[in-house]
Amino acid sequence: MLRKFTLFSFLLFSLCSIAQNTGTLRGKIINSLDDQIENIEIRLVETSARTLTNKEGEFVFKNLPPGNYNIYPVHDGFQFEIKNIQINAGEVQEVTLYIEMMTYNLDEVKLRTLSISEKLKSSAIKANIISVEANTRRANSVEDLVDKSPGVKIRNVGGLGSASNIIVGGFTGSAVKFLYDDIPIDYLGSNFGLTKVPTNAISRVEIYKGVLPTKIGVDALGSAINIIPKTSKKTSGTVSYETGSYNTHIATANANIKLNEHLFLGVNSFYNYSKNNYKVDNLPYKDPNSGQVTYIKERLFHNGFNQHSLEFSLEARQLSWAESIEFKVNSYGLKRDIQNDPFSRARPFGEVYRQERGNFIPSLKYKNHFFENKLSLNQFLVYSNIDFEIFDQGKNVYYDWKGVAHSTNSASEMGNMLLQNGYMHTNFEQFTSRTNLNYLITNYLQIENNTVFSNYNRKSNLGDQNLNGTNYNKLITNFALNAQFFDRRLESNTQFKYLYGNFAGRYNASDNPLEDIIVDKEVVNTGLSFSQALKYNMNEKSYVRISYENTFRLPEQQELFGDNNFIVANYELIPEESKNLNLGYTYTATDFGFEINTYYRDTQNLIRLKDLNQYQAIHLNLDNVKGLGVELQANYEPVEKLQLSGNLTWNDFRLQSTKDKYLNNQHFKDARIANMPFYYGNISASYNIKELLKLSTDLSFFWDYSYVHQYYLDYIEKQFEPDGFLGLFGNSKINTSRIIPNQHTHNIGFIYVRDFSKQSVSFSAELKNAFDENIYNEFKMQSPGRHFRMKITYSF
Repeated sequence: MLRKFTLFSFLLFSLCSIAQNTGTLRGKIINSLDDQIENIEIRLVETSARTLTNKEGEFVFKNLPPGNYNIYPVHDGFQFEIKNIQINAGEVQEVTLYIEMMTYNLDEVKLRTLSISEKLKSSAIKANIISVEANTRRANSVEDLVDKSPGVKIRNVGGLGSASNIIVGGFTGSAVKFLYDDIPIDYLGSNFGLTKVPTNAISRVEIYKGVLPTKIGVDALGSAINIIPKTSKKTSGTVSYETGSYNTHIATANANIKLNEHLFLGVNSFYNYSKNNYKVDNLPYKDPNSGQVTYIKERLFHNGFNQHSLEFSLEARQLSWAESIEFKVNSYGLKRDIQNDPFSRARPFGEVYRQERGNFIPSLKYKNHFFENKLSLNQFLVYSNIDFEIFDQGKNVYYDWKGVAHSTNSASEMGNMLLQNGYMHTNFEQFTSRTNLNYLITNYLQIENNTVFSNYNRKSNLGDQNLNGTNYNKLITNFALNAQFFDRRLESNTQFKYLYGNFAGRYNASDNPLEDIIVDKEVVNTGLSFSQALKYNMNEKSYVRISYENTFRLPEQQELFGDNNFIVANYELIPEESKNLNLGYTYTATDFGFEINTYYRDTQNLIRLKDLNQYQAIHLNLDNVKGLGVELQANYEPVEKLQLSGNLTWNDFRLQSTKDKYLNNQHFKDARIANMPFYYGNISASYNIKELLKLSTDLSFFWDYSYVHQYYLDYIEKQFEPDGFLGLFGNSKINTSRIIPNQHTHNIGFIYVRDFSKQSVSFSAELKNAFDENIYNEFKMQSPGRHFRMKITYSF
C-alpha cells in the first residue's frame, strides 16, 4: 500500500512539475474566404504537432516547453500565414489565425495561396507550369526552359534576340498567343520575347493547351503562354551577370522595396548584347573573278543584337478601398542586325538593320473584393506607343558571305522596290482594357466574366493609301460557369466566348508589285466559341481531364495590314476556326509521376504566309487541317537529390484541302503538314551532391538532352513517306534535299550556391550543344553550334 501511495505521489508530483514548467497555446480561426471554421488543420512547425478546430473554430496545444513557436493553418490544401508565438512556463497564450488571400515566401520560391474562387477558374484546365524562379541561377534562357516542356518545340535561328516559332499542342505561329501577367503581350512589342527576357525577370511560365482559363482573354485556337512577373511582400532583389560565346553579355537588376506596410516600389531591368557571329555551313559564295558558285563555311558577320529594358512599378496593397492598385511604366529599346532575308541565307546583308523603341508605356492595375469577398474585380488599362524602323543604307553595294562589299547598280541591298530611300518607319499605337469579374455563388459554384477591348492604330511612312493610319478594334468577352460536384471530386468549367473585330482602310489588292489596285474596304469579323472542360479526381494521386471546344481566332493586325515591306496587306482574311478535343490522365506520387495527354484538332481556314514573288508574300486563308497528337511525360527520383524527367510528343496533322493552287489536288490530301516537327522529346537529369559530400554549400550538376525527328520543308505525298511504326523508321520513297535531318542536342553544366544568412551568391556554367551537332530551324537555316554560358547571381 505504501509502495502504491509513493508511486502515485511521484506521478502526481511529476505531472504538477510538468504543468508548472510547460505552457498552453489556445486560439481561434477566422476564415474570410469561405467562412468554414470547423475541422481546419492547425500545425506547429517546431514539434510537427497537428490538431483540428472545433465547431467554434477553437483549438488548443497543451504541455508545450517554453520557447518560440511558429504556428499556421492549412485549409483546402493550402498553407496560410505563419505566426510566431512566445510560450512561457505555466502560462496560457492566446492567438488568432486568419485564412485569407495572401502571398508569402518559402525558401525563395514564391507561392500564391488561392481562394476557392481562383482555384475554380483553372482546376479543370490543362496547364504546364514552369517554375522559372527555381532556375534563375542557371545560365540558360526562358526559351530553354519552355522548350523542355511536353508538347512544346521552339525553333529559333540567329542566337540571342532572334525571332522564333513555337509549336504548342499541335498549333504554331499566330495560333499560339503570348501574355504577360494575363494580358495579351503585344502592347510590349517584341520586348518580352522568349529569346530575350532573362530568367531573373519573371516568376513562372504557364503553358495552356486546349481550353484556356477564362482569365486568358485571347482568341487563341487552343494554346497560350502566360509569362508571370515576380512579386514579393518584403524587400528583396537580384543582380546577375551572364556571359558566353559570340561575345554575349546579359545583365539584370531587379528589386522590390517595401516602403511601409502598404507601399511597395519595384524595378525590373535587363540588358542584352550579342554579336551572334557563329559559323554556318553551306553558304553560297560567288567568286568575283570566275563567277563560279561554291558553298563555304563562314561566320555570320552582321547578326548582332542589342537591347535594354526597364520596368518601374509603384504598388499600394491592403487599402480600405483596394486590395491592390499598381502603376507601372515600361521602357525599352532594341536594335537587331538583319543578316539575311527571313526564310533563307541565299544572300547576305551587311548594312540592313531594324530598331524598335517604346520609351513610355504606362499601365494601371486595380484589384478589390466586394460583398463579403464574394465578388472580385481585376481591372487593367494600358497605353503603348512603339516605333518600328528598318534601315537599308547600303548604297550601290552588295556583300558576300565573307563580309566583303562589292559594287553594284542597285541603290540599296534589299532593292529600291521594297524600301523607299532605304528607310521604313512604322508607328504602332495601342490601348487595351481588361476587366475580370468573379462572383462566388457558393463554395462550389462560381461565375466569371473576362472582357478585353483593344484599339490598334498603325501609321507608316510607306502607307500612302492611309495617311491617318489603319485602325483595328478587337473585343473578346468570355462568360464562364465553374462548379464542383461530389465532394469536389468532379470539377467543371463551361465557357462562352464572343469575338468581334472591325477595321477599315485602303489597300493595294494587286498581287503584282509593279501594279496598284487601290481598294476601300470595311470589314467586320465575329465568332462565338464554346468550351467544356471536366476534371475528375480519382483519388489523392490521380485524376483524368477531358475538354472540348469550338473556337475562333481573328486575323492579327500584321496579317491584315502586312508590314509595308516583305508582307503585303490582305483585307479579305476571315477568322480561323478549330474544333479541339483533349483527354489526359495524371498520376503523382512522392518520388514518381507521369502524365499522358491526347488531343484531336480539326482546323478550318488556316492562315498561312504564301509567296507572291521573289520579294513579297501575303497571308491567305488556305488550308483545312485535321489530326491528332499524344504527349507523354514522367519524372522520377530514384534516390534523394537525383531528379530524372522526360517527355515525348508525337503529332499527326495532315492537310485535308487547300486553296493553294500548287497543292490543291488529290495527291497532297492527307499529306503531313510541311515544315513542322512531328516527333520530338526531352530527357533531363540533375543531382545535388551537397548531402553526399557533406558540403556546407549547394553544388548540383545537370544534363539535358533534346531530340527532333527528321521532317520535310515541303509537302510530301503520303505514299512517299517512310514506312514503319508511326512513320518513324525507314527512308522517304522520294529523293529530296528539302529535309531537316534528325537532331540531337546535349547541354551539360553545374550550379554552385553559397548562402549568407538572408543573402546568397551563386555561380553556374553551361555547355550547350556539347557535341557540336548541326541544328536547324524550320527553314533549314543553321542554329549555333557548341557554345557556353556562365552566370553569377547575387540575391538578397
